[in-house]
Amino acid sequence: MTGHVPIPEELSRARYELEVFLLGGGFDLYEDGRFLSAVERGRCSAEPSYGKLILSCRGEGWARSWRIISCEITSEGARLQCSKQIGRVRSVVFMSREKTIAPGSGLRSEFATELVRLIEANFQGARVERARAGRDDRPRLHGRYTRVVIEEGGKTFAGLGVSGLEAQPTIDGALGAGLVWLKSLSGGKRLAKRTVRGLKLFAPRGRAGTLAARLMLVDAGAAPVSLYEVDDERGTVSPVSPFDQGDLADKMKSPRRRATWPREDDISPAMASRLRSIVELAPEVIESRKRGAWVELSINGLSFARASAKGERIDFGIETMRTLREPDRPELHRLVLDVAAHRRADATDKRHYLYRAHAERWLEAVLRKDVSVVDPGLDPRFAYSQVPTYRGELRTYIDLLGATQKGRLVVMELKVAEDAEAPLQGLDYWMRVEWHRLRGDFTRRGYFKGKPLSDEPPLLYLVAPLFRFHKTTGLVAKAISNRVPVYRVGINTDWRSGIRALLVERLN
Repeated sequence: MTGHVPIPEELSRARYELEVFLLGGGFDLYEDGRFLSAVERGRCSAEPSYGKLILSCRGEGWARSWRIISCEITSEGARLQCSKQIGRVRSVVFMSREKTIAPGSGLRSEFATELVRLIEANFQGARVERARAGRDDRPRLHGRYTRVVIEEGGKTFAGLGVSGLEAQPTIDGALGAGLVWLKSLSGGKRLAKRTVRGLKLFAPRGRAGTLAARLMLVDAGAAPVSLYEVDDERGTVSPVSPFDQGDLADKMKSPRRRATWPREDDISPAMASRLRSIVELAPEVIESRKRGAWVELSINGLSFARASAKGERIDFGIETMRTLREPDRPELHRLVLDVAAHRRADATDKRHYLYRAHAERWLEAVLRKDVSVVDPGLDPRFAYSQVPTYRGELRTYIDLLGATQKGRLVVMELKVAEDAEAPLQGLDYWMRVEWHRLRGDFTRRGYFKGKPLSDEPPLLYLVAPLFRFHKTTGLVAKAISNRVPVYRVGINTDWRSGIRALLVERLN
């Protein structure tokens, strides 16, 4: 039934231009300057859905989708302005067929040259032996990072820098990439058996907060990690000590009061009645859950409607929503039937956008029904999804928060495709949960009712299909302090039909 609403003329032209581009073969896929994957011919499409143009790309074990807002075809490739997460997040998707030059690589080369100059000017007696900004597939390093080898005081150091022109997630990923670069130099033949004494990370001034926080709980062993901020305007390189900031430093007004806690009793009776009428369209599959100031209705993790908990407004749609009016009820009904038909494990068209979209939210929905399937030691009564966490004004959501039978908290980071950042993203969430746990927030705010919580720090579970863990997961997780017990939980590839834990192992 998708596509019965015509898409605007300008998006029709964009669809045509994209189809012509896609006929040219495979390409490298980037989002906000971050390399995602190489995409083979025939594994990407731009299709209309409810008046929107949806870009869908897939590979072996992964799939991603965006709503296209605008499209520009250049000599470099296709650049798309897109939205995702029901229109909450904007991003730039870039498709490039240039295999040796990434988008903005000229700027990255300039940054590499400037970084060498700044290091040699700010570290007395230091000499940069080599610098590279290109992609290196052997240690799985992307060209967005400049890798250097530094000779200082008769010692050799690995260095890794990232430009201030990069997106914040790329800057935050410098620690994981640096650990991989360090291992590559320490374990290979590149330095003729010289010992690498440490890793130096170089981040833009004012944007190293996440790196500084992560370094509180990351230990590279015999090769310590040091962090520096680069000020291009002043030409300085300044050391940054590991520290946490934002809400952990209590610089804001009681951030724990700003967190969204489980309160289902503040929905008006009138709104509850309207929501029930929607749930009754497919009561066996629709789930109603409170999230912040909204109540979301979803089918296997795909949200199709939301209601203001304190108002009278209901929005509906996929990717982009509009306010529900009485004449829209038949369209809402068709949407529910369409999502229900495609959002099921035995769907006939597994390439359909509604089947592949937001796969991690689907995994979350399946796992939330019984978290003990990944570990019998977990209490199946408790599984809180999309728990909000804060750093300063930035709010993120933990995939799943549970507890063992003995009351020890468990933070779960869920992935359905390879993601090098999974261990350190999980560490970020672990730190937020530990901060709230130490202050007794979970019990006081209504989590885990009737269950005493342990006075031990949380466990961290990295959950993904067994063969979908990134090659560097073990290396990065091993560097996380043993104060944070990190476990890899490998599940079956066909998890939509039911989750089975195939492997549970401690990584650090």
